Amino acid sequence: MINIQWTKGCSQALCAVGPYTGCKPRPLRSAVRTMSARAADSGAPRRPLLLLVSVLVSVSVSAAARPGYIVHEFSEAAPAEKLNHLVVDENTGRVYVGAINRLFQLSGDLQTVVSERTGPQDDDPECSPANECPVYVVKRPTDNVNKALVIDKKHGNLIVCGSLFQGRCQVRNLHNISVVEVEAEEAVVANNETASTVVFIAPGPPRPPQTHVLYVGVTYTGGARAPYRNEVPAVASRSLDRDRMFGISEVAVTTGTRMSINSLARERYYINYVYGFGSDGFSYFLTTQMRRSNELSPYISKLVRVCQDDPHYYSYTEIPIDCIDSAGIKYNLAQAAHVASAGPHLASKLSVSPQSDVLYAVFSVSETSEGENSNKPTNRSALCVYPLKAIRQTFTRNIMECYQGKADRGLEFISPGKKCVSTKVELLEQVGEDFCGMDVNTPIGGSRPVTSVAVLTFDALLTSVAATTTGDFNVVFAGTADGHLRKVVMEADPGSLDRQVSATQYADLPVQPGHKVLPDLRFDPRQHHLYVMTSSKDITISRDREPMCPARPGPAGRSAYDGD
Repeated sequence: MINIQWTKGCSQALCAVGPYTGCKPRPLRSAVRTMSARAADSGAPRRPLLLLVSVLVSVSVSAAARPGYIVHEFSEAAPAEKLNHLVVDENTGRVYVGAINRLFQLSGDLQTVVSERTGPQDDDPECSPANECPVYVVKRPTDNVNKALVIDKKHGNLIVCGSLFQGRCQVRNLHNISVVEVEAEEAVVANNETASTVVFIAPGPPRPPQTHVLYVGVTYTGGARAPYRNEVPAVASRSLDRDRMFGISEVAVTTGTRMSINSLARERYYINYVYGFGSDGFSYFLTTQMRRSNELSPYISKLVRVCQDDPHYYSYTEIPIDCIDSAGIKYNLAQAAHVASAGPHLASKLSVSPQSDVLYAVFSVSETSEGENSNKPTNRSALCVYPLKAIRQTFTRNIMECYQGKADRGLEFISPGKKCVSTKVELLEQVGEDFCGMDVNTPIGGSRPVTSVAVLTFDALLTSVAATTTGDFNVVFAGTADGHLRKVVMEADPGSLDRQVSATQYADLPVQPGHKVLPDLRFDPRQHHLYVMTSSKDITISRDREPMCPARPGPAGRSAYDGD
């Protein structure tokens, strides 16, 4: 906990959301540490935890007062039913939570409306998506891990994907999740608890923006006892039409809206999918993967992109995404990300419009014992900000260099690495920011990264991030692996000639110490509250609300979060 004093004469709402003239919120030196420790040592049963945290965060005055930033709490799941995913209906405010063997429909204040059991069910890795198995296979009760949860706004449905039956998906009724409207016998997502899956809905073939598709990125989970996993693409666009639900949206003889790791590489080249989103005619995945498909290659973060109007995936391109601090240290492992509008002050620094998309991403450094050859993150993290304008320009530059014959095509883990083919001038003239690829020079693995200097670094492993604009200010929330929520304000003076963006952390909020904050940080429809989720519970959470206006910083030279 942090100790924050009351400052008279300040607007509580403004103090809660960011710095401004005359009352810039900064926490004093931490003087109270006992409440979290007592709570962590309590005898409360371990249960999954979902919290509703006020965006206008207020913190208790003293150790005697309970933390006022916790508004509501959900903890009805059994200890084994770890929470995995969360989505919020922007129209109704309903909250949907996917867990191991359970699915919950909650009200906006986290009261249970519907609770639906999804597992365990009899299954085996050698069984088909239709749950048909070889005669020698003995099916066993198997947990159903929720791998994806997304609202189809256009059709008014909830899409739920689990690890059972090769990673099948269902369409459920948004008003009553116990009603299954469609269940397709199609392998879509990862079929175990640990392999990554990223799912989102965005425009796609055959007629974007009218038609929307389900974009899916999946880590390969094959092996000798998983023959059906070879049929699951690494990246795919899948149909949301009821008569062909979850099938590949466009399929031709040799192409389609899918991309797979080749059979020589997929058993040793694993791609971890971190986040996905659509923006201005393109769909993106943020990943961590080896730079090359050999065992000694370092791990890097990349952006994968396809054009939403591309029925063949000719536009499939990957480029590195770098996050570097002021000392030149590279934070090579992306952990979580969020896309939000720039807002007026940040837009002025980034030379974009206030409505332009900005990618907020948190990264960590690989374990030092192995350097960048390790995919294990450390407690050294950074927040980097990327305007989508810069991302599009970097993709275009990499594609142009390939079409000029100046680079290798790369991506040997997908298709044999070859030199890019130099194309005619009239073709080069078509390579702009809206270029959707051709049947030559595909796929492309560009080598030029999109790079950002970290706006803030942390001595903690960040595991989630969400951002919003409040007035002129950009407020970023970042969850940590040890159960805290960091609140950060982006600082961008529009009158300054220096276009470097910086940030200040001024709140470190204990949510559930010792338990990882999961990636799905979600705002309520009015963006007045933030839903924060961990997988298990070990403390008692206060529901008090005592808005506080933080004081100015303590003695000069003191860090905002110096310890005792």
